Amino acid sequence: MSAPASVLVYDGRKDAFRTAVGLLTRNTDGLVAAPWESARIQRFLEAQFGDRPFVFLLVEGDTVHAGETAVRRVLDARGLDPTIARAFERLYPKIADPFGRVVHGEAPADIHGTFELTPDAREHLEPIRQRP
Repeated sequence: MSAPASVLVYDGRKDAFRTAVGLLTRNTDGLVAAPWESARIQRFLEAQFGDRPFVFLLVEGDTVHAGETAVRRVLDARGLDPTIARAFERLYPKIADPFGRVVHGEAPADIHGTFELTPDAREHLEPIRQRP
């Protein structure tokens, strides 16, 4: 039995981000991109965090990576030079708020790090992981 697909949660409201995520996930087995604004992701966020924070996430197995940690994990998975990936990870907290306000119309939640996937949140995530 293969490992469950990882899920990348991103802001899908803008064409540029949909295109970027499409390029990022192209030819990547086991990674499903899911827009933050989708109803299923909103229910997942509520179950995982008790709220619906605007946040960049990568869910791998039973682990939820948020914010700068998610950025690093995604870049590592795409084979980006580790030095460059770490630079983006360090830069993310400094630019996320102003970038989010200007480009997304809202600042991302101040949620960073790695969390255990809650059983309730897993229920909402499993149908997303099953996408072909």
